[in-house]
Amino acid sequence: MLVGGVFGAVAIPPFSDKQHKRQRYLLFGFILAIPGLVGLTFGASLWLLFISAFTMGFFLVSTSPIGMQYAAEITQPTPEGTSNGLIQLFSQASVVFVYIMEALKTKDGAFTPALLLAIGLMLASIIAITQMKDPGQSKASPDSLSTGMTADEHR
Repeated sequence: MLVGGVFGAVAIPPFSDKQHKRQRYLLFGFILAIPGLVGLTFGASLWLLFISAFTMGFFLVSTSPIGMQYAAEITQPTPEGTSNGLIQLFSQASVVFVYIMEALKTKDGAFTPALLLAIGLMLASIIAITQMKDPGQSKASPDSLSTGMTADEHR
């Protein structure tokens, strides 16, 4: 998962940045992470588990920088560090899911019910992502992202 996540976090966000589209890539990442989660839930062979973990890491972890950028864009003029810091703070609540996983563990030690819950939560997240809208590029040009200048200031 970690190796796939590193590759995904390097490969996918530049496309989102180039197109200035966040919602599309978040949706893409979450939808394509579900097969990896299903493979982790029901996989019986070691290789299937490795491929599933890589796939889930590649697509799910790649959405993190895209989500951070989306948060920075929709919370302007709030400083980016503030919006990203709050996201990191609230993401720590995911530790609760670890306790839920332990509570849902079967008598034989399987985490299948918890992973099915995770698939359901991923599907709910996909529904939420479909309701998101990419922030508009008001007066900013693509060049302004690197220079900090608006389109009027470039003239």
